[in-house]
Amino acid sequence: MSEKKSKEKLLEDLIQMQKNIEKKVKIQDSLIKSMQLLIQNEGLHFQVIGNFPYPIAIFERNGILIMANHILLQRANIKPDDVQAGKINFLSRITNENSAVLEAVEDIFLGETTLLKNLVEPLSMFVRDDFVPDYSDGYESAVFFPVVESNDHISHGAVMLMK
Repeated sequence: MSEKKSKEKLLEDLIQMQKNIEKKVKIQDSLIKSMQLLIQNEGLHFQVIGNFPYPIAIFERNGILIMANHILLQRANIKPDDVQAGKINFLSRITNENSAVLEAVEDIFLGETTLLKNLVEPLSMFVRDDFVPDYSDGYESAVFFPVVESNDHISHGAVMLMK
């Protein structure tokens, strides 16, 4: 009798876990859609992204940053002029430990969103060559998502680092 109750309890726990996962996926999808709209509409909305509390970068297909928010600029010691001049190519800084980033970026331009976890010091992909960052911030996950124009054309990619 107790074995049957254990199985029922396990089944109930699994059902609850699935509901929690589905809820988190909906929240993540909603956040990504909101970020995409903000990026598309630039202006004031671009300022919101600029002050977002997590590092965010917008990049071209070749990996060159075209925008980095305030927290990424600060944590990676990037100068805004470096971004404006197209001097930061984060794809050239990917290590073997974070090679999944390459596939995530490729998938962006196929219209897919990717969540990567357990990345090793992902902030290092953005730092200036002459800077040794403090990796104690604990960023180890990243969401990669497409920036879609009004005609459904994917113009850029975006990445948001998370703890």
